[in-house]
Amino acid sequence: MIIADQDRTYIESFARYIRNSDYASRFDVKLFSKQTALNHYLQLDETVNILLTADDFLPGEDQQASIDLVLFLVEEEQGEDQVQFKKYQPLGQLLAKLLKQYYEKNGAQPKQKKPATATQVLATYGATGGTGKTTTAFGLARELASQNHQVIYLNFELINSIPILFNVDDQPSSSPLLYYIKADPEQLPEQIEAYTVTDQTTAIDFLNLIPSAEEVNELSANDIKVLVQALIALNKYSYIVIDLDSTVNERTLAALSLTDQIYWLLNYDLYSFHKTSYLFEEWHALLNDASLKDRVTFVLNRYTGQLDPRLEAYHINVTAFLPYVPEWKMLVKREQLTSAPAFNQHIQQLVAQLNKQGVVLNES
Repeated sequence: MIIADQDRTYIESFARYIRNSDYASRFDVKLFSKQTALNHYLQLDETVNILLTADDFLPGEDQQASIDLVLFLVEEEQGEDQVQFKKYQPLGQLLAKLLKQYYEKNGAQPKQKKPATATQVLATYGATGGTGKTTTAFGLARELASQNHQVIYLNFELINSIPILFNVDDQPSSSPLLYYIKADPEQLPEQIEAYTVTDQTTAIDFLNLIPSAEEVNELSANDIKVLVQALIALNKYSYIVIDLDSTVNERTLAALSLTDQIYWLLNYDLYSFHKTSYLFEEWHALLNDASLKDRVTFVLNRYTGQLDPRLEAYHINVTAFLPYVPEWKMLVKREQLTSAPAFNQHIQQLVAQLNKQGVVLNES
């Protein structure tokens, strides 16, 4: 989306609102306060989904060919013209109306396109079991898919939870892929397409591997890298979400080396903080990766509103929180995982953080 208005203060405020809201993951925003800069950009023939512009910034008809929808920012709305939006109204309302106009004009919301090599690899990890890695990974994948991103969920735990998260009844097994990973990696991209399953409820793609410790233990670090790199090379997925095992093994380290973002889950207890503090220090040596700290977000699960000073003493920089969900004390059906509004809201906040850097001011 392009926002064009000579009032630079207004458009920068608009950008800050998007960057810090749940809309951050939905918009790649460019700002123009000079008409000449806008015209220069449009001459590049880049596809523009939405141009939200002041009337005096409207480009010529030849330049509008690459714009899906033109909407106008006005001081006062005149009549019932649906392409006009009053500038000074709650920005959340403005964005909701704007999206409604776009989808009404363009039909069902399309899967978001992405440039080559734009696949982001996300992973969930925890130094102890029971931190909510799988629930968080599933929540992230589900939220991203609901925003019409192409998402594939991978589970590298010793015993995976695929049959709990997805309905695998009558679904083909993806286990034949393990042969191609090891014996014929050149055929892997084609076979991935053949053996990937799409969940009809969430629109998440996944590999329907049977819960087998034996199968997982046969995978090497190189096998993990071959699979993930093949998924990236497909240029099909916006996000690969990996649910990792809590143990430190070659498969976990191989997957971590390929990640763009790691969500490290902690429980609200001494064991979790103690093990995290020591293991995180060792990760630098194990992975030999100076950028590791920048890719890790520490997430405190089952948070009740205040961190005990005895846990603060471990100096773990917790920057994200997931709430305690009383209904999950007895988790007996799949539907419970998707019906906790407070948890879902916090997952949305994690997703919003992924694209906060996507708002760019263009004045050249």
